[in-house]
Amino acid sequence: MKRWLMLAMAGVMLLSAGYMAAQEPGVISPVLEAQMLELDRWTEAARDLTPETAVPHDFPTRDEVRAYIRETYEEELTPELAARSLAFYNAVGMLPAGVDLTELYIEVLGSQVAGFYDPDTGVMNVIPTVGDDPGERLSLTEQIIYVHEYVHALQDQAFDLDNFVGTDELMDHPDRALASLALVEGDASAVMNLYTQRAAEANPLAALSLITDGLAAGNLLPPGDIPAPLLRELMFPYETGLNFALSVYQSANSWDAVNAAFANPPTTSEQIMHPDKYLAGEVGAEVEFVSMDEFMLDSWTQQWDTALGEFYLGEHLRQHLPRAEALAAAAGWGGDRFQVYTNTEGDVRWTLKLIWDTRNDSLEFVTAYDAWMRAYAEANDGEITFGVDYTCVIAAQTICIGEDEEGDIITAAPMPEIAHTQMDVQIRPAE
Repeated sequence: MKRWLMLAMAGVMLLSAGYMAAQEPGVISPVLEAQMLELDRWTEAARDLTPETAVPHDFPTRDEVRAYIRETYEEELTPELAARSLAFYNAVGMLPAGVDLTELYIEVLGSQVAGFYDPDTGVMNVIPTVGDDPGERLSLTEQIIYVHEYVHALQDQAFDLDNFVGTDELMDHPDRALASLALVEGDASAVMNLYTQRAAEANPLAALSLITDGLAAGNLLPPGDIPAPLLRELMFPYETGLNFALSVYQSANSWDAVNAAFANPPTTSEQIMHPDKYLAGEVGAEVEFVSMDEFMLDSWTQQWDTALGEFYLGEHLRQHLPRAEALAAAAGWGGDRFQVYTNTEGDVRWTLKLIWDTRNDSLEFVTAYDAWMRAYAEANDGEITFGVDYTCVIAAQTICIGEDEEGDIITAAPMPEIAHTQMDVQIRPAE
């Protein structure tokens, strides 16, 4: 199941499943056909990739795309998968319990999508920004979207996008999936930005037409009620992925370096956020964790046993810390083990074991998490308690932090009994 990973950004999107038939020959005007051919040739030269076969096109209406998105999500984002995904978001703190994840994605993507490439069929779908008729020529906004999606077509033929979006391995590791998608979208965004810059240099008023098109289409900005953490996740592959792709390109001043990244893709959001770590070959460390079976009754089921990663750790910290402080505390991440459990009542429990690049990174996180717990306690009328080996805040959830005998940080929510057994070293004096 791949489609739940669909991400949207102000009308630019990669959609990786399903079928929409290619446009019948002769439906579009010769002028439009010539314009698209010109865009194809420019994109191929700019990205230094040549397609093995021609890429067919379709021009679905926005209503057809909305119906397609709804059918896709209702069919493949099953209640079980939606509940599992929501448990992850709930544990991190990105979404509250009870959110209808399927409807949330449908709302976001249905309003934002303005074009997509479908790897399963090899069809590029171009959606007119205004009305349902593509007209004689693509507007500047449509041209930019077209270039972005045509890069996906080139990527697919060169590298097989099915390897980078929604594999079984990626489905079980959200941080790794985010990193993989950031490579795909960052690459396409880099070429798209080149085209936008070229258009702006040729016509300084081009930016005004982009704003006008976006306002007319109603998709210049994402829906106002989308939760901010989810929006940051949606934007990450495009914005942070763009910086990653540019950094990899600049490391050799050649697209060969980006092509090589598809052969050796990034595996952590840390590598996307700090491209120098990817270029240096630094990966997330494997982290062992003891079994939670002795603490979990039959009513509890493990939903996730994965790595949280720097991006999602930062999102967890941003619940109760300023952005700069949260991101600084998450930097220096060296690896983690994140386990999430749910019961039949929909309750969520989680444990997180973290290791750090340096002891200073570890201490910085502990200091920040102390501030996090105090802010959490204040926001939820909670109480901070101190044990011999750990500190807890008792509030809506009981969240504990301590350090094991190897010096690795462990947090648990809401499982103080795990803190008792696993946290062997006091991280600071009891107050």
